[in-house]
Order: sequence, then structure tokens, then C-alpha cells
Amino acid sequence: MIVGIVLGVICFLFIITLILFFYSRRYRSLGDSFYNIGLRIEDYEEYFKQKHKDSNCGFAEEYEELKTVGTAQSKNTALAIENKPKNRYSNVLPYDASRVKLSVCGSPFDDYINANYIPGYNSRKEFIAAQGPLPVTVNEFWRMVWEKNVYTIVMLTKCNEMGRVKCEKYWPSGTNHYQNISVTTTSEIELESWTIRDFRIKNVKTAETRYVRQFHFTAWPDHGVPQTTEVLIDFRHLVREHMDQYSRHSPTVVHCSAGVGRTGTFIAIDHLIFQIERDSMVDIYGIVNDMRMHRPLMVQTEVRYSGDQYKLSLKQTEPDDSLLNAWMNNRWSRNSSRSQTQM
Repeated sequence: MIVGIVLGVICFLFIITLILFFYSRRYRSLGDSFYNIGLRIEDYEEYFKQKHKDSNCGFAEEYEELKTVGTAQSKNTALAIENKPKNRYSNVLPYDASRVKLSVCGSPFDDYINANYIPGYNSRKEFIAAQGPLPVTVNEFWRMVWEKNVYTIVMLTKCNEMGRVKCEKYWPSGTNHYQNISVTTTSEIELESWTIRDFRIKNVKTAETRYVRQFHFTAWPDHGVPQTTEVLIDFRHLVREHMDQYSRHSPTVVHCSAGVGRTGTFIAIDHLIFQIERDSMVDIYGIVNDMRMHRPLMVQTEVRYSGDQYKLSLKQTEPDDSLLNAWMNNRWSRNSSRSQTQM
């Protein structure tokens, strides 16, 4: 189990490295500024090679440091008997200090939802990382969207994958009421790698109406990772454009199934791209460390890789798309021992 998780962390770092290579072609002329303990972007390839030596010993050491980050924090609210049915996975529970608190309507447990505020590049509460809604938590999900003034939702899982329910379909085909929130799907545009849905949400008590857009990424295959780095970057740019226009002063909700694996990867990539573009540096360890202080297991994954092809790809400082596509499509696979929190 530990070996699988270690490999998963390494694979996440490799996805990040592909993104760094992609961006390094555009930012060769950036300055030499440093930030925290981060590295200059032009120094990252050599750093990655050093960490990869001795059977990935460097990355294993980093994992040992990261795996306990934040775990001493309390989760008392999530562990309350009344809230246990609201948790999709028993080992992915929000920390009390950073959990999203809803208004109390009657019961003192009405304020609970399995979600945490996550820092981004621009603010300490730029994102909300949430589990995929359960049938019994769909009402709370829409209440969170309303109460926290959410205008952007990022969904990174299909409702069903490999015969398993990953997320309840929480949006209607037409109009539906979720307690005091009325939701109407006003448009749905299905593209090759993602679907964009627009919702009109209305508070039936106040008659106030807002508009929310959902970006549903569907190109994350059941058995691995997106075929190319570019498609994930393009998706992030699309989401970020909407966030910059509508969500500057409110959090963006990001969810997969448990709200830690793909969710953590997406938020980390968004943060990383800002570091590259604005600071010409990268601090992956710092990003993941910070996220794990706010929600457990962020960036956890069970994807593993083929070592020989991995070494080959490191020789390509400017890899062509065909090599990356073939490598990522054919050589990445999920750990055969699937854990409870597989995203």
C-alpha cells in the first residue's frame, strides 16, 4: 500500500515536470528570482534528475515528510455520528480548522459538509476542495454554492467509473429544488475533453438569482491520466479565465470523488502555473505541503508508471507530443490494489 502511494506521489511530480517542460519552452528568458525554498524553472530539470536517482530515493524522502503533514489536526465535526453518513470515504475527513461551515438551519449538525478551504496562488481561500456529492448531501452542496457565493464549479470525475459510483448527478436536466435553492440547467455544451454547463440558481426565500458555470473534465481516463499535458493545461486556462471574470472575490469549488486526488492535482497545477508565469520559479513541495495542511491526502493518487519509459522521457528536454501521448497513454496504469479512496 505504502509503495503504491509513494509511486503515486512520484507520478504526480512527473505530471508537474511535463508541465514545466511545456512552459519552459515559453519562458526561457524569465529572470532568476527565488521564492521561499523554490527552484528557478531552468534548474528544475536537474533537480528532478537528482531526486530520481537511487530508485527514486529523493522522492521517497519527500513523501515521508509530506505524508504526515497536517494529520495531527482535529476532525471532530466529521467524526460526529450524525455526520458520518455525509462522508463518502471514512478516511477522507475535513479538518475542523479549515472545513467549510454552512449556516445552521435547525440542527447544530446542519453546518457540516465534507469540504475544506484550500489556498491558491492569489488568496488563502481561493478554492473549496469537496467530495463528490452523495444522494444525502446534494442539498448541502447547493447550499454551499449559494452561501459561499460560488460562481465556478470544477468537476474532475465521471458519475460512474469502472462500474463504481463516484459522484451523484447533482444537477437537473431541467429544473429541480434542493430545499430552498432552485437550480435550472440553462445550457450544456459537450466537447471532446470536457463539458460546460450553465446553471441558474435561485433562493426561493429571497427570490435572488445567480448564474453558475460548471466545467466538467471528462478526459481523465479510468486507467490513468489525461493523454497529453496540453489538454489539462488548456482546461485549466479555460477555468481560470472564468474565475478571473466571475470568482475574484469568492471561492471556486473543485471536486472529484473524494476531493483529494484529481482535485489536489488541478489546484496544484493552477498554483504552479502562476508561480512559473509570475515568479519564474517552482515550489511543488511547498504547494502540496500547504494544501495538506488544509485537507488530508491532497494529491494522493494510485497511478504508477513504467520506470524504463520514465527514464527515457527525462532525456527529452523539449518532448514532442507524439512521444508524450504514446508514453502517457500506454505506460501509465492504476495500482492493481485499489484503495478505498481511488479517484
